[in-house]
Amino acid sequence: MRRLLACALGVVVALSACTGPDPDPSVTATPAGDISDIVVGQSDTLAPSLTFEPGLDYAQEQSLLLWNGEGAPLEDGQPLLLDLYGESLDDATPVVNTFDGLPQSFVLTEESLGESLYATLIDLNVGARVLTVSPGSGGEDQPPVTILMDVRAETAVGQQADAPAGMPAVSMGADGQPVVEIPEDAPVVSDLHVATLIRGVGPQVTTTSRVLVNYAAFYYADGENDEDGAWEAGDLFRSSWGADQEPLTLDMDAGEAVQGLTQGILDQTEGSRVEIVVPGSIGYPSRGTMVFVVDILDVWNSEE
Repeated sequence: MRRLLACALGVVVALSACTGPDPDPSVTATPAGDISDIVVGQSDTLAPSLTFEPGLDYAQEQSLLLWNGEGAPLEDGQPLLLDLYGESLDDATPVVNTFDGLPQSFVLTEESLGESLYATLIDLNVGARVLTVSPGSGGEDQPPVTILMDVRAETAVGQQADAPAGMPAVSMGADGQPVVEIPEDAPVVSDLHVATLIRGVGPQVTTTSRVLVNYAAFYYADGENDEDGAWEAGDLFRSSWGADQEPLTLDMDAGEAVQGLTQGILDQTEGSRVEIVVPGSIGYPSRGTMVFVVDILDVWNSEE
């Protein structure tokens, strides 16, 4: 399941779901703060900077649209990919930073995001930037925080190209999942074959990158085994697409992923969609040749 916004200061910081009761308006212990006084700038890393006067009292949740995106409109219930940077409003201590790493995955629902943030995002597009303030509950576990979030694309974005002759055709189904069409006379595959179907313009995947991908793996030929019975060419084996799944994080130098998958995305760029035909010798030996369709959502190179 995709991660929900949690009431904690970990990888993701609580927003509206974690706020306590409204403060007593008759009690004014500190000067009041407002989201419009928070200045967003640039830092020495990929994360933005947030400048504000610490220790002010923020009486209620606030959201401020800094800009809308030019990508696809956001829709209720869809997978949502967010880059987050946040600081404590008490002392400016950083509490979350995915800009200097990989973005986090959510679902665009009130349950996942809280009513206030959901209402802000539902009318926006991919590429939007939003600043939020949550007053917290007043306790140490839930201090007041401000969080900047960028809405990232959950699919490849770039210049499109057709699969070369001899490679299975790839299309996107009505449910947003990839579909492959395997020719009846598809040749036997003994080597890795890679085609870039959409070429992104982001950072390049290296041998030491951390990469966030959506992927789907399909059978290349009819077959069967003792665990799953029989399958036909083109049947889906495994997928990370869909609101009930999460994108896959790959450490390119860890050696944990299927060898053909990591070889196939090496030197590709963030935003790309790649088709990879992987023989069983560097994939799944018991299942034979597989076809991977991979969207490279984010590439993190530590030297950047």
